[in-house]
Amino acid sequence: MKKLITICAVVIMMLVISSVVQAAYFVTDGFETAWSGDYATGWDNEGYRHGEAPGATMQQVDLSSTGRTGYGVKLTANTVPDLGFDPWWAAVNRTDVDDSKMLKQYDPWLSVDYYDAGHSTGNDATGQLYAVPSWVNMYTDGEDWTDVQFGGRTVAETQYYYVAAGQNSPGWQATNTSRSETTAAWVNLKMQLSSLDGKIHFYINGAEVGASYRSDYIDLTSLILNVNYDTPLSAWGENKPSVIFDNFEYGSSVPEPVTIAMLTLGGLLLRRKK
Repeated sequence: MKKLITICAVVIMMLVISSVVQAAYFVTDGFETAWSGDYATGWDNEGYRHGEAPGATMQQVDLSSTGRTGYGVKLTANTVPDLGFDPWWAAVNRTDVDDSKMLKQYDPWLSVDYYDAGHSTGNDATGQLYAVPSWVNMYTDGEDWTDVQFGGRTVAETQYYYVAAGQNSPGWQATNTSRSETTAAWVNLKMQLSSLDGKIHFYINGAEVGASYRSDYIDLTSLILNVNYDTPLSAWGENKPSVIFDNFEYGSSVPEPVTIAMLTLGGLLLRRKK
């Protein structure tokens, strides 16, 4: 009888291992459902740590990264607060992220398809994937600046870059992946926090192009889409700086409740065997 119990426990544990591999937290937004107001469902204007935030708006557009009938989203820098300077960006954040499922041990990630219109003169706006993770070591009293940005830049426009803020940060780092000057193209941008090395890794169209210099991140949270520009917003007139995105996705590998229960059951059976 004990032998039979042991065999059953082993079988259960094998099933558990299989189910853990397959379990996933996954959310996707293809911007296919129309919305009213300035923001798509599940989105809001991103805040600013030093005062009133610049205003961004989201508009559904008839352009899809699938190449077939569908929609994307146009993100526009719409207003600048009275800060005494132009912050050169506007952004929106995803409001329904389950932060408990975006912890480092679950290998959390986020990605988006970015419609890069090229970096030719007159196209001085770029799109970026953005996150504000937590990390172990606070380097400034009262403020833990952890921003991570990935995508195009307006001041060094010929390729894609990434940057991870923090003490002794190397600043913007090149991916050695070129941007087209005049040809528009969809590009998939992805960042993932690794449970193995604690770094955030960056991918373009599925190929890794770099990793953060820090390795003490504990989650991947505050998921953001960003538009950057390099001319004062007041100079843009009616044609304000904007970029187009599609298929915003994020997720992780999280054991489901049933998996945890099976692990507990397997452990009890093994204990009974002893």
